[in-house]
Amino acid sequence: MPTLREVWRAVCPSAEWLSATADPGPEVAWVRVVRARVPALEGLEAGDLAILPEGVLDALVAGGAEAEALLADLAGAGVSGLLLVGDGQVSLNVGALVDAARAAALPVLRATSVDGASLERSIVGFLVNRRAELERQATRIEAQLERLALLGRDLDVLAAAVGSFVGRAIAIEDERGAPILLNAPSGVPEAAAAASRYLVQPRAVALRIALPGVGHLVLLGVSPATELDRVVAERVAPLIALQISREAEVRRARDAGRSERLPPAGPPWVVIVARQIVPGQESALEERGAARERLARLAPARRLLLRGDVTSVEFRVVAATSPADPLGLQIAGRVVETIGRIAAVSRPFATSDGRSAAEAEARATLEAAEALPPAHGKSPGGEARVVRADRLAAYRLLGDLHNLPAGRRLADALLAPLLAGRPAQRTRRLQTLGAALDHGSAAEAAAALGIHRNTLLYRLRRIQQLTGWDLEDPELRFALALALRFVQNSQ
Repeated sequence: MPTLREVWRAVCPSAEWLSATADPGPEVAWVRVVRARVPALEGLEAGDLAILPEGVLDALVAGGAEAEALLADLAGAGVSGLLLVGDGQVSLNVGALVDAARAAALPVLRATSVDGASLERSIVGFLVNRRAELERQATRIEAQLERLALLGRDLDVLAAAVGSFVGRAIAIEDERGAPILLNAPSGVPEAAAAASRYLVQPRAVALRIALPGVGHLVLLGVSPATELDRVVAERVAPLIALQISREAEVRRARDAGRSERLPPAGPPWVVIVARQIVPGQESALEERGAARERLARLAPARRLLLRGDVTSVEFRVVAATSPADPLGLQIAGRVVETIGRIAAVSRPFATSDGRSAAEAEARATLEAAEALPPAHGKSPGGEARVVRADRLAAYRLLGDLHNLPAGRRLADALLAPLLAGRPAQRTRRLQTLGAALDHGSAAEAAAALGIHRNTLLYRLRRIQQLTGWDLEDPELRFALALALRFVQNSQ
């Protein structure tokens, strides 16, 4: 007989455990729905999974039964567990029942927005013919995805539907293995942690299924993939791949049309500009095409428009902002991660007339930032970065420091204690000082350098011992920051 956890994983993975049990849990012999009549528990036998609609619980309590006594009767009947079915609203009766269940060590799950009778049929089908029920469950999500696609929903909506159905965080990867979409269902407590873990360890996943020609569908989480996970993933993979291909064709058709068009999810929008062709680092047309395809998948077509083509000097992305990313910095960061080069993001604009000015503004920002050290917009840790058009004046001011009279001579005099010794030592000292001055905390500075926070603090103590500086002195910090710019600009 299957265990309660196997039934949960296969039939109702989105149900929440209110009173857990140790693995593998009790075996489920059958399933029955508790009725709102006396005796309410008639017909229940040992090993049964009891489905209790919360409306029935309220009716029984209103009729004189107590939640604690009802739970005692369930436990006395030897049920394998209790599955509450309701609308997710807070109920004192449910709370009392769950408290009693915990005391009696009786497993309790709660499923919302589902009919008790249909859930009973699904569990019966699983108990009688496991494979047939799994296929039936997969048919349900398959039909749901087909409806969403016909309604014109984007890839993120389809992925969210799959994640909610199997009760897992979901990732979709391109053909290189880079994530193009990540969804953590809000009703799954461990989903957010699983998504974060995946970003750190992309290979540590529950299941990875190929999407024909376009990448992979990935189910996340530490628990192994279940039979339902595998059946569902295999059934929905062709639909997900078709949706990715459809969105790509929509983008190509739209990009071939009027160039004035903007992503319909705006306003506001931002323009993100980066180099597609770098002198001396020219790539083949096929490579540029693949890079453009990866950029186009960073967001749904309604949120992102990729302008130009593989012959353009620049990547030009027009993106609709969101309340979570009002300046477009997050999507610009994803552009940088995708192409591995500095990118400039314009200030948000709200009318179609503002696109040309925003594009020119982003381009000017990119050019100004490229003239700054470190070369090609690299951070102290060596990674490409996002530069902002609202800081264009700052980039130009810093880039013109070398024109100030006696600036380099005074900078060398101030930084003299750090400029002694071997070239590698000088570079490390200057990078350490620069990171400490450019970031608000030691943790951020250490992350920028790619070192541990304690290592950064040790290096800073050594610098202060060597120089006698007090790096907490704001006047000294300002002078040191300017001196570093002079030295870097001349390298």
